[in-house]
Amino acid sequence: MLEFFVFAHLAACQAPAPSAADLWARGQRGEAIDSLRQNLGAEPADEARARLVVWQIAVHRYQAALADAQACGAPCDALRGEALYHLGEYARAVELLSEREPLQALWKVDALEALSRFAESDAALQRARELVGADDPRVLGAEGRRLAREGHFGQAAEAFRAAVQHDPCDGEALFGLGRALVQSGQREAGLAVLARHRALAPKLDAWDAARRGLDLAPAHAPNWTALGDAERALGRFDRAESAYRRGAELGAGEALVANTLRWARLLADDRGDAQAAVDLLTRTSRLVVDVRLFVRAGDVLMGARRAGEAVAAYQQALALRPSDGEIVQRVAKARDAAGNASR
Repeated sequence: MLEFFVFAHLAACQAPAPSAADLWARGQRGEAIDSLRQNLGAEPADEARARLVVWQIAVHRYQAALADAQACGAPCDALRGEALYHLGEYARAVELLSEREPLQALWKVDALEALSRFAESDAALQRARELVGADDPRVLGAEGRRLAREGHFGQAAEAFRAAVQHDPCDGEALFGLGRALVQSGQREAGLAVLARHRALAPKLDAWDAARRGLDLAPAHAPNWTALGDAERALGRFDRAESAYRRGAELGAGEALVANTLRWARLLADDRGDAQAAVDLLTRTSRLVVDVRLFVRAGDVLMGARRAGEAVAAYQQALALRPSDGEIVQRVAKARDAAGNASR
């Protein structure tokens, strides 16, 4: 037996370390970047350096990406432009951003506008329009800004409105629409839109923070739960449920319970599907014993006027925490409701 453990230990010690690509695929983004940097000489220099730049941009390490892009030289010019754009160094970025790649073409429009180089931004917008289409919401937003600059506020409002119809959570388009309506004489309507924008802004900030956390650690279950919360706050329930589902696939223990409680709230409160919420809570309770799952199931059942079933759920919670006064009160209330319903 001792020889077996010695052999297993030696085999583990001799196992090859995972490659940078393997680490990246597993979601270990920081470790993947460190591994790739330490092994830059193991593959063609420009190719490895370019991948390093791409990965660092993906996790929002723009200063480090810029340094590596500069070391890479001409093959990384467009990537250097992207890093500069995200760092707000627009004058340098516009010299390098590609007009043949859709996202970079749109960034070039934004950067030129920020520099007040409007004749150039209008020309760049025309090229972007040809590349991605006039109905693209990002093009519509840029078109709205151009029209507003020229004093065509009614037309600008129409462009912004079209962008918002594509994406009701487009904060920039919503702000532009509110301003354009006010300036076109539709003050009351414009102020109402601006109020919507103010209410939306902190939710978009939370969504951005959740996305950034996920970009850095996509295999971390709580990051998917946080994204689900942010999507739910924005009213994007399909996207929220997709995020919660992925968090459940990755989660265990406390992380799985936290995810389930939030997902069940979406199902019950936003979808109006109490049974789906109870089924989800029940599935998780078979994997993790946690009193909160039974309490939430009971609450959902009470909300659905299924008091008899709620009693059973609360009793399961009470079995785990017999002296909990709040659970005792829930059981009593559910029994009263069940009794009244049977009369």
